[in-house]
Amino acid sequence: MPIRWWMKWGISYTFSNLPYGRPLYEKMLRRFGELSQVSSSTRFNNTEVLLKMSRRWCDGVEGKHVVELGTGWVSAVPLGFGLAGARVDTFDVSRLAADDLFIQTVEEYRKRGEQLAQASGMPVEKIHQRLQEIEQASSFSEACQLLGGAYHAPFDTTALPFKDGEVDVVISNLVLQCVPKEVIPLLLKESWRILKPGGIALHRIRMSDEYSPPGSGRNHLEYLKYSEQQWNRWFNHSLKHINRLRAPQFLELFRQHGFTCLECGRTVDHQSIPFLQQLPLAQPFRQMSLEDIATVNIDVALKKTNIPEKKYATTAVGVGFFPIIELDIPIMLVRAFV
Repeated sequence: MPIRWWMKWGISYTFSNLPYGRPLYEKMLRRFGELSQVSSSTRFNNTEVLLKMSRRWCDGVEGKHVVELGTGWVSAVPLGFGLAGARVDTFDVSRLAADDLFIQTVEEYRKRGEQLAQASGMPVEKIHQRLQEIEQASSFSEACQLLGGAYHAPFDTTALPFKDGEVDVVISNLVLQCVPKEVIPLLLKESWRILKPGGIALHRIRMSDEYSPPGSGRNHLEYLKYSEQQWNRWFNHSLKHINRLRAPQFLELFRQHGFTCLECGRTVDHQSIPFLQQLPLAQPFRQMSLEDIATVNIDVALKKTNIPEKKYATTAVGVGFFPIIELDIPIMLVRAFV
C-alpha cells in the first residue's frame, strides 16, 4: 500500500526534530524508502539525460572538468560522468554518499554499460575499462580520485575551491528546487564565476511536492495553496526543503546571473490544470499562467555569456570581535549614503 502524503511528511518532520534524526531518517530510507533498492533509482536515467545534453551543447564530457552541485546518497551522476571521461568534482553541503551505496551503484553500471556508452558517445570498451579501474576502490572518494576527480563534503557550495574560469561544465540533478530561495543567487553567482567563458551549466529541476508522489492521496501541485509562511513553518525543515519556485522564476534567475538559455525541455502536467483552476493558489502564484504553474520538470542547458546584472553592491561589515562579513546591499541604498 502506497504511503499517504501526510505520513511521509510526518515521518520526516518528526525525525528533523530529534537529536539524531538524520541518521535515523537514513536508516528508514534504507529499509523502506528510495535507498532500499539502488538499482531502481531515477538517478541512472537522469545521468543519461544529462550526458545526452552535454553531447548537444559541449561536444561530450571526455577530458572536461565538471563540477556537480549536490551529490546525494546515490552517486550515479558523478560516477556516470567520470566513466564517460570527465574529471568530476562533486559537492554536498552534508556528507551523504555512503560507500555501500557506491558499491551498489558500480554494480548497476556494470549492467548499464551499453546505455551509458550510447548516452555519452563513448565506446563501451572505455566505459568497461574505467569500471574495472574503480571496482577495486573501497570507497566513493577513492573511486572519484581514480577517475581524476574528488568528493567534497561537507562543503559550502557558494564558495567553491576553483579559480575564475577554471571549469568547463556545472551540473545538478534535482537539486535546485531543494535550495532555499535566498541561496540560489549565490549558487548561480559562483557557477558563473568558475565557468570558462562560454562554459555550460546543465540542470534538471523538479517542481512538484515531494511529499505527494502518485498514490499518496493528494495532487502533487496542491502544495501551492500554502502561504510562504505556512510552507516554511510546517513543511521545510533540516531534512527536506522545497522552495516551490516555478519555471519562469528559475529562467529569470538564470538570465539575471549572466546565463543564456540554450535549451529548456519542459514537462507540463496538463491533467492537473482543471485541479489548479479550482485550487485557491497562494499569492505568489496567482499572477502566473496555469501552464507555467503546471510545469513540473525542466531540463535546462545554460551558457555563460553575459555579465550578471548589478542589482547589488557588496560591502564589508564587522562589529566588535565578530568577523568581517560581506553583505549584498541594494545599489540605490549604497548611493544614498555615498
